Amino acid sequence: MSDTRRLTNPTLRISGRIEGSDTFGEDVAASSTQTGQAPFGWLNGLFGFLRCSRRRKEWHASERTTSSQLAVSSAFILRKNPQEINFNWLAPNAVSDVFKILLVFPRADQQSEILAGVAQKLGWTVSEARNAEEAVVLFRTCCHDLAIVDRRGGAVRCQEADQVCRTLIEMKSAKRCSIVALVKKSFFTAPHKEELVILHLLNIGYNRALMECSHEGILMNELIGIYASESQPKSQLAGAQLLYLAVDKCRDIIHVTNDQHVIQFANKASEKLLGYRQDELLGKSLEEFVTNGHFALMDQQLQKGREFEGNFHWKRKLKGLINVNCRIVPMNVPGSKTAFYLYLYDTSTSLESFPSSGSFQHLQPRPSIQSTFDRRSFELHHPGKPRRSIVAKLHNLPLEAPITKIITLLTQAAEDAMDPDVKFQIVSAIEILKGTELYSPYFRDDILSESDPIKSDFLGALISVSPVNDTRKSSSMSFGRHSAIMKILNANQHQQMNAKLLKSPRGPQELEDLLETGFEWNFDIFKLETLTNSRPLYYLGMTLMNHYNVAERLECDERTLQNWLTIIEANYNSHVSYHNSTHATDVLQACARFMRSDRIQQILDPLDEVAALLAAAAHDIGHPGKSSQFLCNTSNKLAILYNDLTVLESHHSALTFKVTLSDDNVNIFKNLHADVYKSMRQNIIDMILATEMTKHFEHLARFVNLCSNRIGDSENGAFEEDIVDTSAFLLPENVTLTKRMMIKCADVSNPTRPFRLYVEWTRRIAEEYFDQTDEEKKKKLPVVMPMFDRACCCIPKSQIGFVEYIINDMMEAWDAFIDMPEMVGYMSENYMKWKELNEQGINTLEDVIKLQETPELKLYRKEVSS
Repeated sequence: MSDTRRLTNPTLRISGRIEGSDTFGEDVAASSTQTGQAPFGWLNGLFGFLRCSRRRKEWHASERTTSSQLAVSSAFILRKNPQEINFNWLAPNAVSDVFKILLVFPRADQQSEILAGVAQKLGWTVSEARNAEEAVVLFRTCCHDLAIVDRRGGAVRCQEADQVCRTLIEMKSAKRCSIVALVKKSFFTAPHKEELVILHLLNIGYNRALMECSHEGILMNELIGIYASESQPKSQLAGAQLLYLAVDKCRDIIHVTNDQHVIQFANKASEKLLGYRQDELLGKSLEEFVTNGHFALMDQQLQKGREFEGNFHWKRKLKGLINVNCRIVPMNVPGSKTAFYLYLYDTSTSLESFPSSGSFQHLQPRPSIQSTFDRRSFELHHPGKPRRSIVAKLHNLPLEAPITKIITLLTQAAEDAMDPDVKFQIVSAIEILKGTELYSPYFRDDILSESDPIKSDFLGALISVSPVNDTRKSSSMSFGRHSAIMKILNANQHQQMNAKLLKSPRGPQELEDLLETGFEWNFDIFKLETLTNSRPLYYLGMTLMNHYNVAERLECDERTLQNWLTIIEANYNSHVSYHNSTHATDVLQACARFMRSDRIQQILDPLDEVAALLAAAAHDIGHPGKSSQFLCNTSNKLAILYNDLTVLESHHSALTFKVTLSDDNVNIFKNLHADVYKSMRQNIIDMILATEMTKHFEHLARFVNLCSNRIGDSENGAFEEDIVDTSAFLLPENVTLTKRMMIKCADVSNPTRPFRLYVEWTRRIAEEYFDQTDEEKKKKLPVVMPMFDRACCCIPKSQIGFVEYIINDMMEAWDAFIDMPEMVGYMSENYMKWKELNEQGINTLEDVIKLQETPELKLYRKEVSS
C-alpha cells in the first residue's frame, strides 16, 4: 500500500547474497523527492545528511540447509567537505540493534505464528498482546517500532482493532511507532465496498494495510518495505526536528544563507541579540547588515568546500554595532547543486556599542528625595494609560560615581568618531570598564548630612563600607544544632506528619485556598504563618517549588526536597522577630513572583530559577537578630571566622551547604553531575552574598547603567517608551547581575506590599533593632543605630528615610525592567501614609501596635474552637 503522506522516500539498496558467494544482486533504487524551496531548502539538506549517515543494517535469516543474508542500507552521498557528520546520536533508536514489533491478535492463529516467525528471522524482537489493555502495558515497557493489529473479522472485531489503534496513537511514545492494519484479501476487492477503504484506515490512524498471507518470503519482503518506508523516515524526521529545535533554541546566533549569502534562516537568538525579526532578515543579503565582512575571501574558501572563520561587525536594529567571531560551514544538499552556508556566531565575547543617550549622562543631582516624592505620581499602570518614561526613572537617581562620568565621555567620543576602528576601540574600552570593580557610588554630602539622624545614623549604618561590615542581617546559630534537627527529621512524629502531605502540602481548606494565591503580590504571609503554626516556608516552599519543578530539575525525589525545606526552616531562629522563616518565605514568594515576568523568563535558565528559589529560602538561615557590626563589636566567633568581612551572608551560605550535605535524606544535590553542582553552588552563594547592604549601590549602579544603555532612542534623540533590549542581559555576567537584583529587591520588598502587611514588618524589624540597641547599651558597646532607641525612636521617620534613600530608586529601576507597577504603586501609597502618621504624632512602637488594632490594619487571627 502506498502512503501519500510521506514527504521523502529514502534511497535504498536491497541486495541478497547466497552463502559462500561474493556476487550481489541487482540494486533497486528509489529516487528521493525534493520538495524544499527557499527558505526551507536548507532543512531538506539536513534531512539528506540524516539519510546519508545511516549505518548499514543487516538482518540474518537462517534456513535448515542454507542461509541467506539481506542487507538494507542508505546510499552514501559524497560531499566536498572531507569531514563526515554523524547524526546517529540524534535518533539512537532509529537504527537500533533490535527492531521491536508488537502483534495485537485476539487469539493465536496461523497468521500470527507466521508473522512472529518471520520477524524473528529478521532479528526483530516480538511481543504479543490479546487486547488493548495488554497492548498498552507492553507498549509502555518496550516502546515498539512497529505494531500490527489484526483487523480481520466482522464489524465488532474491526471496532476493537480500531480502538487499539486510537489508544496507541494517544500515547506520547507512539509518535515514532508505525501502526499497520492486518486485513483479509477481500478487503480491497469486496463488491459492496465502493468507498476508498485505504482512506478510511488512514483517517482512523493506521499508517498502512497489510494483507494476510502465509508465504514467509512475501511477508518478509513486506515487513522490510514497511521498515524502510515507515519506520526509518519517522526516526529520521524525529532526528531532524530535534536538530532544528537545538538550532532554534541555541543561545548563539545561527544563520543559514544560500551561496549568494542571502539569508534563508535565522534562529531566535538572532532576534534577541540583533533586534531583527525573522521576516526582516529572510530573503535579504547578509551584506546589508554586516560591515567589513570579508566576502571576497570568504567566497574563495567556501567555494572550495572549506570552512571560513573571521570577525563580523553586525549593525544592530536599535543602533550600535556588535563585533562577533563567525565560523562559516559550507553545506551541500544531496541530489541538488544548491549550496548553503551555515553561519555560527560566537557571542560570548561580543562587544557592543551604546547609543549616546545610554549612559549616566543625564544623571543630575536632585535637591531632596522628599521633594521628588511630592511631585511624583505612582498610580498603578492601567491599560491604555501611558506610563512615565522609564529612562526618566533610571536617570533620576541620587548617585555619583566617577566611572559613570568616564563612560559618558567615552560614549560621546564614540558617537563623534568618524573612523570605525577608533569607534570600535572606544567601545571596547567601555566594555572593559564595565566589567571591573569601578562602580562604588556614594551619597553626596548634601544628601547624607549630619543634621539628619535618619540619614547619618540609620542609612549610614545600613550601607557602611568600613572593614566592619554592617547590614540588617546577622547570625550566631551554632552548627551543632544540625544534629538535633536530623533527630527531628528521623523521629516518628515527623514521619507521621510528612506522611499526610501529598504532592502539594495539604491542610485545612482555608490553607489550600491561601496557597493558590501564592503568586499574588498582596499575598497574606502572616495568615500563612498562623495557619501553618509558624511553618510557612515548608508549605509555600513546596507549592512554589513544585510549580517550578525543582525536584525534577535537581534529579532528586520530592521527599528529599521536603526534608530540605524542613531542616532549613528549623535552622531559622523562631525567637527572632524579623529574620525568621516567615521573612525567608516572604523573600521566596517575591522571587517566585518576579520570575513570572516575561523578561526574567527570557534571561534565566531552568537551573537559574532553581538556584534563585533555593537561595531565597535559605538566604537568612541561622539569623540571631543581631547585625554583622554587632557581631564584630562583640568579637563573636563568626566575626572572627570571617575576618569581620561579610560576616552574616558568609555564615548563611556556609550553613546552607553544611546542612544540605550532612545527610543523603536532605541532600537535594546528591544526583547532580559535579559540574552542574559546582555551578548551582556558585549561583546560590553569589545570590546570598548579594543581600549584603554594603554593596547595595554598586549593584544598583551597574544594573541602572545596563538598563539605560540598552534602551532604544529615536532619530531626534528622544527615548522610546518601555523599550528595553534584553540582548545584553543574556551575557553570563549580566544574568548574574539580574539574579542579584532580583533577590535584593525581594529581600527589602516590605515597603512595596499592602500597608497592612508593611506595618507588621515594620513592627518586627523595629523590635529586633530595639533589642540590639538595648543589649549594646547594657554591655556598653558602640551603638550601631542610635536612632533605634526605644525611648526616642520615631517609627514613621525611620521608614520614610528607608524608602527615600534605599528602596525607592531600586524599585523604580526594577519595575522599569520587569514591569510590575503595583510595587511602586503600593510604595507611593505607603510613603504618604507614613508621612500622615508622622504628622498625627504616631511615633513610638506602642503607637504602631495600637494602630494595628484598627479593622483595616488588623492581621488574621486563627479562631480556636472551644
